[in-house]
Amino acid sequence: MSSFEEIAVVDAPRLERLILTGCWSSGGVCTKVKIGYAPKLHSLGYLDSGSHDLEFGNTVIKAGTKVSPSTMVPSVRVLALEVRCGVRNDVKMIPTVLRCFPNVETLHIMSGKTGQPSGKHNLKFWNESGTIECISSRIKLLVFHDYRGDRSELAFLKFFFESALVLKHVVIVLANAWFTSMEDMHSKVNPLRSMKRASAGSKIMVTGCSDPEDGGMGNFKRASASSVGDPFVNF
Repeated sequence: MSSFEEIAVVDAPRLERLILTGCWSSGGVCTKVKIGYAPKLHSLGYLDSGSHDLEFGNTVIKAGTKVSPSTMVPSVRVLALEVRCGVRNDVKMIPTVLRCFPNVETLHIMSGKTGQPSGKHNLKFWNESGTIECISSRIKLLVFHDYRGDRSELAFLKFFFESALVLKHVVIVLANAWFTSMEDMHSKVNPLRSMKRASAGSKIMVTGCSDPEDGGMGNFKRASASSVGDPFVNF
């Protein structure tokens, strides 16, 4: 809940969680987030390619950056990303960012409001991005926050479902006050249920955010509670 130019995890051998919530940068300049030595870092987010410049190891992460062991953060099991699915620059970053976290088991996607979409990203775009290791062989739980049912969200989810071989559970958290009626909501949710899934036994649950006014303070409380295994759950 503050403004800063850079946060650098230089040498943090006991750090388990790094939670960025409600942070903002002044003058429209992106905040630099650098992850160096943090061998026990388990939970990380929300990383936002629209407002964060990411640096892992000594490498600045850009769309298409070739991922190597020096740019990977293998300890992270719970990862949260904020993505505007209709914005070209946001979406182009996602395959590269996910490749930096090969052992993620729980992925949270916060679908940000796009305003005027700046690019069309359909299933072809995602298929051309190639195999993403954590999706194909690691992620067991996907939580998609603020789902509105637009075409760009559906394209990402279709790619994810068709690629995730060990997926067990999907939680779709509906955007509050977005749908005009129950019929509208069902029309946006039903396509998800009919999508082919590589993991045939996976289950989808649709829910609303149980604490829409929670804000940053609620996130802070969850992040600080050692009894909470996943600090990004708010449904």
